[in-house]
Amino acid sequence: MINISQQEIQELSKDVGRGQYPNGILLVQKEKTAVEEGEIKELKPRHTIVATLIATVTFAAGFTLPGGYWGKEGPIPGTSILIKNAAFQAFVVSDVIAMVLSLSAVFIHFLTSTKTLRQIWFLFNVAHYSLMASMLAMVVAFVTGTYAMLAPSVGLSVATCVLGLSFILVAFFAMSKFGHGIQQRFLGYI
Repeated sequence: MINISQQEIQELSKDVGRGQYPNGILLVQKEKTAVEEGEIKELKPRHTIVATLIATVTFAAGFTLPGGYWGKEGPIPGTSILIKNAAFQAFVVSDVIAMVLSLSAVFIHFLTSTKTLRQIWFLFNVAHYSLMASMLAMVVAFVTGTYAMLAPSVGLSVATCVLGLSFILVAFFAMSKFGHGIQQRFLGYI
């Protein structure tokens, strides 16, 4: 947004049509953006590390499934024991979502090396929101995986769900207190 007072416009355009600037002149002061290129370069490695860690954890969780695998004595050897459990199915879906979003954030950070500052800022925000969504999906995967394993103990499984999902409340509280203006900055660069 450009902030130019009426007085500055009148002062700069009083000689319009005469002298050195016959078509007029307008002084535009560039407003300093909230995040400059240096700040993005500083935050980018941190985001990439977090996204890579989430991708690593979710990848490992996809192969070390809660409940284990059927052995030779099972109905289909090598398949998950809890395959028909709804909480287990929610675990698998949220684990895949977390992995895909975190890998998307890593990929987007690689894309930013060849873009302009405006494109970098947009891509940085997309990666940031992908990373936040992958954290949420990772929490859901953790909660549903532990619920699937602890289902016989109702008290323990419910306590685990409540404590695990408290992350969502903390995240929303932090976003409401410290995330003010993020949406306006993000929408300003679309």
